[in-house]
Amino acid sequence: MSSLRTSKRPPRSRSAALGFRSAALVGAISLIAAVSGCTQAVAPVPTITRHPAVTQSTGKWLSGASGSTQAVNDDGIGSWRGRPLDIAGTWSDDDANSVNFWQLQKGGQYADWHKPLDIAVGAIDKGETWARAAAGDYDTRWSESLTKLKHLRSTTSATTYIRFAHEMNGDWYPWSVNTSNYRDFMTAWKRYRALQKEIFPAAKLVFSVNRQSVGTGMDWRSFFPGAKYVDVVGVDFYNKSPYVATSAQWTQSLDAVDQWGAPTGLQGYTDFAADEGLPLAVSEWSSDTQYGDSPAFVTGFLDFVKRHSGTGAGLVEYEILFDVDMNDNEFTLYGTDVRLPQSSAAYRSFFSSH
Repeated sequence: MSSLRTSKRPPRSRSAALGFRSAALVGAISLIAAVSGCTQAVAPVPTITRHPAVTQSTGKWLSGASGSTQAVNDDGIGSWRGRPLDIAGTWSDDDANSVNFWQLQKGGQYADWHKPLDIAVGAIDKGETWARAAAGDYDTRWSESLTKLKHLRSTTSATTYIRFAHEMNGDWYPWSVNTSNYRDFMTAWKRYRALQKEIFPAAKLVFSVNRQSVGTGMDWRSFFPGAKYVDVVGVDFYNKSPYVATSAQWTQSLDAVDQWGAPTGLQGYTDFAADEGLPLAVSEWSSDTQYGDSPAFVTGFLDFVKRHSGTGAGLVEYEILFDVDMNDNEFTLYGTDVRLPQSSAAYRSFFSSH
């Protein structure tokens, strides 16, 4: 989750925020060998591979949500907005749940979910490093995680999107990436990709950053591992930094960049995905009560998604509304205690009229 970036940090694990249980890890198998990357204090200038023009939009995309059983699994949001949910989002972003996936097991929230699923999988935990990951120290755990996930999703042919090491360009997770460890991260990512392709090749691997980089000291595009090792480019996109209050500000924000030239606007993210020949996903998005209630942001965001939707390069394959009840309904647009009534109305109106 990517909302409380400049004021205070969110809970370290979305699994904990949603109440998923913890348990000890168990060992499994060991695979592949690779050369560990070295560290470097000075960030490089990213090399962007140019691809043909963005694929024609189809006007169709997977639209989903994360949140309560009533909102997501019982399709409360779908019934309320007039379009069923196509995809759900969840988190297994710590070492324990990344090898257990309790919410997918019998009795769990997503045990009977047979539609596409975006699941954030933790990479390394407190006390672990990307250097050790690059050397293969966590291959056994990652292999066990992928094996378990494949088994739990074997009852459906719907796509499983694995959001490994999500928001790595922030400083709030143990798997944060910066100028001192980005080379090791890239080596480790490629190791994980090799495991994923061997164990769960039907899944799609999502390289998902936070909209704004915090504490990286560099352009996140410099540690993008390459299109060969990624299936979908992802971004978590909340209405902040810059906050959008009007339609004019939304338009102005589309091409915004950070101090390193990396995109913070949605157009920039689709452009990057197009340059890499990959689709884009927005695995988390919403308004935020800490900044304001802006229907212009919601409408602008959804209009953009519709006009740039599809599965081709530079198109939005899916978006997932972050409707988890955290911090006294800071982000939710659905329910009886909504604190973003204008954003909620804009969200419902968009789907009711499209």
